[in-house]
This record gives sequence, structure tokens and C-alpha cells, in this order.
Amino acid sequence: MKRGLLVAALLLAACSDPAPRGSVVVYVADDLAKYANDRFAKSGFVVTLVTGSNAELADKVIKKQDSPRADVLLTSSTYDIWRAGDQGALRPLEQATLERVATENRDPDKSWVALGWVSATIGVVKDAEVPLIMAYQELGSPQLAGQLCLTSSALPLNRALIAMLIADLGVKPAERAVRSWTRNLALPPFPSESALLEAVAAGTCKVAIISDAAAGTGLDQIYPEPTYRNIRGIGVSRHAQNADAAHAFVDWLLSDLTPQKPEHSNGRNIGIAGWRNEDARLLAERAGYR
Repeated sequence: MKRGLLVAALLLAACSDPAPRGSVVVYVADDLAKYANDRFAKSGFVVTLVTGSNAELADKVIKKQDSPRADVLLTSSTYDIWRAGDQGALRPLEQATLERVATENRDPDKSWVALGWVSATIGVVKDAEVPLIMAYQELGSPQLAGQLCLTSSALPLNRALIAMLIADLGVKPAERAVRSWTRNLALPPFPSESALLEAVAAGTCKVAIISDAAAGTGLDQIYPEPTYRNIRGIGVSRHAQNADAAHAFVDWLLSDLTPQKPEHSNGRNIGIAGWRNEDARLLAERAGYR
């Protein structure tokens, strides 16, 4: 079997209408595969899943190298859904679909929306004797020297965080903040959040930037003002073979959502995190944040 092709008939067994709503090929980021299998099984569509990394799948859709041809692209990276839209690889979504999502969580050019998001919170070990931290910049405080843990700057959440710091603060102030983080590191950045949380449990560090999905891990979570996030982005491929079914499928996925502004948001459109991605990568490189 070709790598990444998970197939196949994810039909809702109890569907009142025995006829499927349509067939769609959905390109899904690896880390969303379990979510996709669980969620899509309730859709009433015949779904073929193709999995891979965010960058790999977006590249295939953008370059028309996707086989089977993608109808829908679902990423766990703000940047990759943004660039697919920016490079004209996605169709405009229907207005009724767009209106299911808050304005700041959808493409101003109508090519993608956020199916959900993960926020970058500050985790503090319970009862740790550290200064009160209310902003990402404060993680560079000299009082936190040797006590900070971070995951890799290449991870989508951290890349979006840095991109939004640039948008809100400007390049130089954002770079000063990131450089101050690297001075306080207990160990080099971890490749994954699970590895970081193991280090926290071992007592290696008292403070970390973590996703809000890491709730219940022995850390008190602080939501800075503003709190930055990375979205789960979805759009319909420009070259979809089953475009009508793809639009109906995306609309179904959003049907139980109500437009919601993320708590503690800066109010900016999330697409800025995609637009500023390369600036964020270069800043992290200059600051020594791997």
C-alpha cells in the first residue's frame, strides 16, 4: 500500500439516508489522522484519507502532484494552509461556510478557514518559586535563568507565536524577546511537546511554553495578553475532482461550530502568522532558537 493512503469507506453506519453524500479525497496532516478517522466516520461521506507532513501535503496540492487528486486539504499548520491559499491552490469557500467561522479565523480571500486552534500558553510548575509571568516577553527575565524549557522553533505553534510577536511588537523587539528566552534555557529546545513535558516532570525546568492541549500535566497554565495560536486549517483544492462534495464536506465539518473569537486574542487575522512565517524562521535562526 502506498505510504499515507489510509482509505476508505468512512460512512456513518446509522445514517438515515442509505446513499452516501459523496466521495472525497482528504489530504490530512499526520498528527490529525486519528482525529480525522474518528470525526469523518460520522460524516456520511465516502472518505479517502491521504496522510503526510503539513509541508509535503501542501506542496503536492500547490504543485498539482497529488495522486489521488485532493478534494480537501486539512493541515495542523497555519503557514501551510495559508501558503496553499496564497499560491492559488484552493477554491473560494461558499459564503455560508465562511460565516460559520469568526472573521479573524478565516482567509480574507475566502480560500480557507480554521477548523480549530491550539494556543501557546505559559506553563509554570505548581508551587514553583518564580516571578509572576503574564507575557511571553517576561520569559526572558534574569530570574528565570536556567529554568525555561521550549520546544523547537520549527514546530507550527512556535513559528506562529514568533510571527505574531513580530506583527505586534516589530522585528527588533520580538528578536530581543526571543534572544532572552534562549539565554534562560535549561536545555536546548525539545523536538516535541511530549519530550518537553518529560523534562518538566523530571524537574529540569520550572517554566515552559506549552500548548493548551497539555492541560492536566502538572503545570499551571497562564494565558498571556494577547495569547497567540496555531490553527487547524481546511480548504477545498483548486483542482478537486469532486468539488461540490468537497464544499459540502467542509460545511458539514463546520456545521456544529459557532463563530467564536479565541480568548485573549490580539484581534488580528490569523493569516498574518502565515505571511510572517519566513520572518519568524529567520528571527529564530538569528536568535539561536533552534
